[in-house]
Amino acid sequence: MVGNSGGATGPEGVALRQRIERRFERFGHFSVRHRWSLIAIVLLFAAALSSQAPRMTMDTSVDAFLQEDDPAKQFYNDFRDRFGRDEVAIAAIRTPDALAPAFLAKLRDFHQALEEEVPHLEEVRSLINARMTRGERDELIVEDLLEEWPQDPEAWRRLRAYALANPLYQNLLISSDARLSLVMVETSAYSSEGLGAEDPVDFSEDEESGAPVAFLTGAENRAAVRAIRQVAERFAGEGFEISLAGAPVVQAEVIGAMERDMVRFVGMMVVVIALLLALLFRRVSGVLLPLLVVAPAVSGTIGIMVIAGEQMSAPTQILPSMLLAVGVGAAVHILTIFFQRFDAGASREDAIAQALGHSGLAVCMAGLTTAGGLLSFIAARAAPVAAIGTFAPIGILLALVYCLVLLPAFVSVLPLRRKSGAGHETRTAPDAGRLASVLVAVGEFSIRHARAAVGITAVVVAVSLVGASKIRFGHDILGWLADSHPLHAVTALFDAEMQGSMSLEMVADTGQENGVQRVEALNALEALPAELQEVARAQGLEVGKTISLADVVKEINQALNDGSPDFHRIPQDRQLIAQELLLFESSGTDDLETMVDSRFSMARMSIRLPYVDPMRYTPFIEASLARFQDHFGPGVAIHATGFAAVMSTTISALISSLVSSYVLALLIITPLMMLLLGSLRIGLASMIPNLAPIVITLGVMGWGDIEMDAFTLMIGGIAIGLAVDDTIHYLHNFRRYYAEFGDVSRASAETLRTTGQALFVTSVVLTAGFAIFTLAELENLFYFGLFTALTIANAFLIDILVAPALMELAYGGKTRGRERSAPGA
Repeated sequence: MVGNSGGATGPEGVALRQRIERRFERFGHFSVRHRWSLIAIVLLFAAALSSQAPRMTMDTSVDAFLQEDDPAKQFYNDFRDRFGRDEVAIAAIRTPDALAPAFLAKLRDFHQALEEEVPHLEEVRSLINARMTRGERDELIVEDLLEEWPQDPEAWRRLRAYALANPLYQNLLISSDARLSLVMVETSAYSSEGLGAEDPVDFSEDEESGAPVAFLTGAENRAAVRAIRQVAERFAGEGFEISLAGAPVVQAEVIGAMERDMVRFVGMMVVVIALLLALLFRRVSGVLLPLLVVAPAVSGTIGIMVIAGEQMSAPTQILPSMLLAVGVGAAVHILTIFFQRFDAGASREDAIAQALGHSGLAVCMAGLTTAGGLLSFIAARAAPVAAIGTFAPIGILLALVYCLVLLPAFVSVLPLRRKSGAGHETRTAPDAGRLASVLVAVGEFSIRHARAAVGITAVVVAVSLVGASKIRFGHDILGWLADSHPLHAVTALFDAEMQGSMSLEMVADTGQENGVQRVEALNALEALPAELQEVARAQGLEVGKTISLADVVKEINQALNDGSPDFHRIPQDRQLIAQELLLFESSGTDDLETMVDSRFSMARMSIRLPYVDPMRYTPFIEASLARFQDHFGPGVAIHATGFAAVMSTTISALISSLVSSYVLALLIITPLMMLLLGSLRIGLASMIPNLAPIVITLGVMGWGDIEMDAFTLMIGGIAIGLAVDDTIHYLHNFRRYYAEFGDVSRASAETLRTTGQALFVTSVVLTAGFAIFTLAELENLFYFGLFTALTIANAFLIDILVAPALMELAYGGKTRGRERSAPGA
């Protein structure tokens, strides 16, 4: 007997299933009789949540992918508190001569306009206010390069000679051939949200109290970049060709594309779903009802994110479209049976009750397992991925509750007409439909060739596993933008002309007051750039400009010795170093604040690097840490931070997130499948059609050399949650009909005949929904949509091709009781 080998079809399992289904039927009657009360209560609750959705903001900052308690993020926040923001917007100005009086006059106006018009501004740096250090007798004078405008040709000649000879200007403010001039726009590290226009941004009280510091938001960064762009467009012209780049500009472009894509995708998703529902149900109510039920779940989920203080990030922007597609799928399963029974002559209340009795349990099981699969992301180190693990399950459960409560209530109040010519439905009717006939034929083919179907699948999975082992990881934010985007060309220009557009910040913490004034510490800072260049070239990189306290000390020493190049070196006397630095601070400049802390115990070195896939930064950063430690010794703590280091840490977070989320998904879903299907054997067998599509997709990515990033990382967890839906609906109904008929072939045929149409439509809805992402401006969304759609399509095909074969191998040749001539639902 089959019942002896699995509880799914044993007498106890059948009785339990029937009791649960009767309770769903009773709930259907209850929802109709109390429809207005249920509608009022649920809609008031949904409205309260949805009212928060318009307050959602977006964040694509470099550190947004790390959890708040991640040591790398905590040190990066501490770095910004102490030294300011390392990410700057860069305006590169092409001109025949960047030191010509006419160009510098226009540059002065451009510089001043930026200072006046850019919000959230910390500082603008250009040749106009470049630091010029000189000595007069025993006095050190620090002033702006163009603090006094040259009045004669000789003064202009001296200015040109000084600018071209100053090593701190080269490849930072001006190119070596003086044909490219850079303007660096540094925004504030802190947010000014909630402050008035005249209020100072002072977070000292927050720091003393331990309250979290509010850093510049994505919206504020975008406002600053928008203002920079407007000023640049006004000044650009012949001999003053302006291009913008830098991390803040990239982030603003990504946020803009995200906002456009999210609105567009939700709209397109609604249109696609409406068309598919119209084709399935061929009635207006069949289109409106699923959308009316699911829309509040989508907006409510966004509202919950706002209440929880969560911002929309690049990965989490998929949530609205995903929840829309998944929620509609659940509604389709209930409505399919409802319309079948309603058109066959059942009363509206009875049809609702029968639909919930038939599909309610399976819909709940599918919703729980989908939520379980997505819940696996909650343990991810990558913060946006973890956010999906938190809020996607909430959205799925909201959609599930609304489907079970609102859908029956709405069905009972909306005007509906029966389709003409509909007769009493039987599962064996010859006019069951062309689609059902095709699905049944595929299932029968799978059963007849069960061993071949499973064997071929095993071979494909094995080949895919080899491909999956070749997957490479990355987190290339600039690469999200299309190759034709102007930022690619501008970044390449910076990297070629100025040897780097990205920053790596190395920090040496001696733990001792005035520790970085020691001769040994300054000698180390002086020697390291050449060594780092060797390390970089060995890895196919190039170190651009490096700036540290050592450069300032050499500049001061030269200025105090009549500007002689022979004195552009570190004095080997600690007392002399301390005196020179005191003179520099007394001159009125605050430039040291960005290089050392107030106790001179901690020193920073800024390193410019070309923009490459952040994965390539990792070995360079590891080697740089080792070189710094060798020079400073074991008593000094060395840290790497800034854009390159945080991006490198993000890669590690993504890799660990992949492993943890996939393992956790299996640990959550497998026991759920065993419990919900009531059988250890069927529960384990059900994981084959659930895992095979994911392995195949990973194999395609590996063989196709497609990078695994924060988006494609989520495919497995999302797909396993969605693939389980089809498997549950198939196996739930299969066990019902197998318990009734005791024959695998007939149980599979009846399952595909009654539920197959809904399985097909929900798979098409999900596939089409995720395929919409292939129209995204951001290329990472393109790959996410492509491979998620491929996975879901494969999951459906494997369910109808492999699941029947697995059931044949598990139960073939066994019978259960006698076949009944009038099978019941």
